[in-house]
Amino acid sequence: MSSTGTTNDITQETQKLLHAAGLNMVVLLEHVHKLEGIEGSSAGFSGSSFKKTIDDLAEAIDKEVTRFLIACKPPALDTEIRALCPKINAGFFQLVQQCDRIPKLSGKTYLDAVRKAVSKSLVAIVMLFNSFIEHKVEVDKAVLADLAYTASSGIFWEHCKALSQIPADNKAAVSSIWVNTISGLVKDATEELRDSLDEAEAGDDKDGGYSDDDSMNEFDPDIPAERVADGRKIFRLVTTAKHTCDKIGLRCIRDCEPLDDERTVWLDRLVDLGKTVQSAVDDLAATLFIEDDEDWQKQLYVETENLTNALSKLVTLAITFVDDKHLPWFELCRKQLDAAKHSSNIVR
Repeated sequence: MSSTGTTNDITQETQKLLHAAGLNMVVLLEHVHKLEGIEGSSAGFSGSSFKKTIDDLAEAIDKEVTRFLIACKPPALDTEIRALCPKINAGFFQLVQQCDRIPKLSGKTYLDAVRKAVSKSLVAIVMLFNSFIEHKVEVDKAVLADLAYTASSGIFWEHCKALSQIPADNKAAVSSIWVNTISGLVKDATEELRDSLDEAEAGDDKDGGYSDDDSMNEFDPDIPAERVADGRKIFRLVTTAKHTCDKIGLRCIRDCEPLDDERTVWLDRLVDLGKTVQSAVDDLAATLFIEDDEDWQKQLYVETENLTNALSKLVTLAITFVDDKHLPWFELCRKQLDAAKHSSNIVR
């Protein structure tokens, strides 16, 4: 059957094959996007072995896709393209098969990391196929929005790298989340609050009290001079939050051994409570910039209590499996937080 060449020199017949391959990827994508893990113990599952298999598959897929791109360069080699499509399909199918082996008890944070990495790679290959065909394969908008994906054929290799960066286990996944989105953000908030208080005490009116850094909008306005003393108390509590998050990152997450089912659930719960603490830190610091004095006093009390309670829950959970030699620090921190709940003093 004769085929009419297109502007990219790939025949209509081959384009149909690419379209079908893209549809297969969408089916796999929808499956992976709903990945929740299989029931049962995680005892027989090895994150390290899984990661090695994924690395090998990603390398194999990368080689086939490189050959595919070369074949697509004008003048297109239709025979080569048709031979490579099934191989690329098979590589991603094996990838998804491996994902279906992951137990639910391996950890929701770990599962989420795997789900996102594989989903991004599947979206990337669909977009790559779409760049060579007239009738594009559609990807569910909700999936794209969830991945915050920017379509570009050249991004494929970035997502192959993402596959090789899948964490070895839930501890590694939790550690990454903790450093980047919990402990790291609490550290940033602590430093920004300290700088704002230092400027307020120094009477620094440069730039009208506003910064050019949009990421610091919450801390840009000047803190009123009459709130600096309360601000220092807030700073002490926020600093306690920072020290607590740092300590948990080192003594609870990094040193977590063995990674059994109970500790896996514990690590996930630490992430949940850690996110609450991080949010409470931002909310408490923001009270310093409330314009109405009466509202500020009310909100200060509410947000101080919220952060104190959130920290107490986090520290209490941390104690569950922390090594005995580090237990005194957490016990002391918990006592200080309990005392703060029944007084106007903020933990030092």
